[in-house]
Amino acid sequence: MLALMEVHMSASQVGYLLLLLAPISLAVTLLAHAAVFLVLAPRRRGSNHTPPITVLKPVKGEDPGLYENLASFARQDYPEYELLIGADDPRDRSLEIARQVQRDHPAARIRVLSGARNLGLNPKVNLLAALSDHASHEHLLISDSNVRAGPQYLRETAAELADPEVGLVTNVIVGQGEGLGALLENLHLASFVAGATSLARVGSGRACVVGKSMLFRRRDLDKLGGWWPLRSVLAEDYILGRSFQLAGYRVAVSRYVICTVNDGWTVERFVNRHLRWAQMRRRLSPAAFLGELLLNPVLWIAAAATVAHDVRLLALGALGIAVKCAADALVLRRLGPAPRLAQLLVIPFKDLLIAGIWMVGAFRRTVNWRGNVMRIERDSWLVPVEDSTATVEAGVLDALHEAA
Repeated sequence: MLALMEVHMSASQVGYLLLLLAPISLAVTLLAHAAVFLVLAPRRRGSNHTPPITVLKPVKGEDPGLYENLASFARQDYPEYELLIGADDPRDRSLEIARQVQRDHPAARIRVLSGARNLGLNPKVNLLAALSDHASHEHLLISDSNVRAGPQYLRETAAELADPEVGLVTNVIVGQGEGLGALLENLHLASFVAGATSLARVGSGRACVVGKSMLFRRRDLDKLGGWWPLRSVLAEDYILGRSFQLAGYRVAVSRYVICTVNDGWTVERFVNRHLRWAQMRRRLSPAAFLGELLLNPVLWIAAAATVAHDVRLLALGALGIAVKCAADALVLRRLGPAPRLAQLLVIPFKDLLIAGIWMVGAFRRTVNWRGNVMRIERDSWLVPVEDSTATVEAGVLDALHEAA
């Protein structure tokens, strides 16, 4: 009996220790959510900066809503721009959809291209390099195929480049789409992703660029070595943003929130995507990856509840989860339409799922990307797993330093 009491007391003590981490995690999460509002706060601009822009739009396959995604870029309220849509395979179904957008919007300058350069293991970088060879303008904007933008997107984003110290502009992302996988993605984009990237910017001034939207000058990219240093990295967007900062440029975040269309996503697709992202972030910054645990108070509350059988602790835990869900709802409402109650009830389960993905990502080192199994090395450099004798090339940061 005494031994059982000692075990019970030990479990209770562990529960209280875990519960101490919960309010710390909740406070950090609330700070991250507040950072989103700070990043998107109104600010005065010195001029109406509208340089000519070439939009590079890599596509692959028939994504749900692809026609409307592409058409939204053909309807931009912007004085001079062109839209280059390209796929690696000339038979790709997405190119026919792009040609239909081209026919339906004769006033827009749209070119549909195929073929990629063989630079390295990142197919997106290979395709972007080929598209940029056809660009008519100095300013390049990268936009993924699932991005759907309002007519003011280019104007609002380009305005940030009126500051000559700004070398790259990116945007905060929100998601839309039906289905459980899409709901999980939409909730995560508007809570963890938006909060973590905004907190990094407000707290440390670090660039945390997400490649859904990146605007920069071609001459600045060339100074950094062009596409070559990014040819075989998984996180080409993050590395590109960091390279701009290392070269002395400022990375700005536009107040314009872009939308990604995630219709038809399954839970499996959500898990696979974020497992790949978790491994990538671990290789980019192990310390920051470990710190991500402080942005998941639901994890600590649930852990405490499993070992501490105290009604008061359970009540406090439930209150903490409610506060976290309410904070997520406020950010969701700032970034897009207000969420429904049924959607908010999914948040704790999504956070626990993300915690499990984090645990797996902390130890796993390979990804299956478009049918190719690859190992992730330092700075998210990719090495084919079957090449057991492959020597990882010099780190990406070293190449960027040399190019700068």
